[in-house]
Amino acid sequence: MSANETRSKICEAAIRAAARDGLLSMTLDNVAKEAGVSKGGVMYHFPSKDELVSGVLEYFGNQVEQMVLQRIADDPNPRFRWARSMLTCLFPDSPSDNKTDGSALSPEIVDGFMLAAIAAAVNSPGLIEPLRQVGLRLRQRLLSDPEDGLEQLLVWLAVDGLFLWQFVGLIRRDEPLYAEIGAVLRAKVGAASNVPSGRSAISGEVQR
Repeated sequence: MSANETRSKICEAAIRAAARDGLLSMTLDNVAKEAGVSKGGVMYHFPSKDELVSGVLEYFGNQVEQMVLQRIADDPNPRFRWARSMLTCLFPDSPSDNKTDGSALSPEIVDGFMLAAIAAAVNSPGLIEPLRQVGLRLRQRLLSDPEDGLEQLLVWLAVDGLFLWQFVGLIRRDEPLYAEIGAVLRAKVGAASNVPSGRSAISGEVQR
């Protein structure tokens, strides 16, 4: 196994550990155990917990970004494909939708890690800077779509709202309501290709 492969294996183990136990509760020891490597093997790539946390956040952000971009590239319908890509990350059509580029970020892992990052950011806002940078890049590219950019941003905000609702205990992924919300959102953006130009796929109203 190459050094890059080992680093990725450690990062994915750390993501699972953080999603389960919390980002700040993550230790070099439990990540080593999760990854099936020695603590020295973890420290070779991440000499301290702070470097591990920073590296894992950057890795997670890059994986999510690549997952979104790959699904956009695979979508033959140019309208609302940003929104469909984001929704498929949380509401996959099939088990194969959970994987990208050899990584396995299931919707549950994405949820758990994002919630762990939000919790950690309450006391250390600068901690999630790598995720903020990914978000800024995606926002810029999404809003460059002159026809549907803003409406797709509303879908993204709805997705973020689900994260926040989970964080404050207003909804759980295993509730029927969660799946119902996903089905409604996906139905709306999935029908975007049938919506005439100048008409909102989200509201059904003509744009002024």
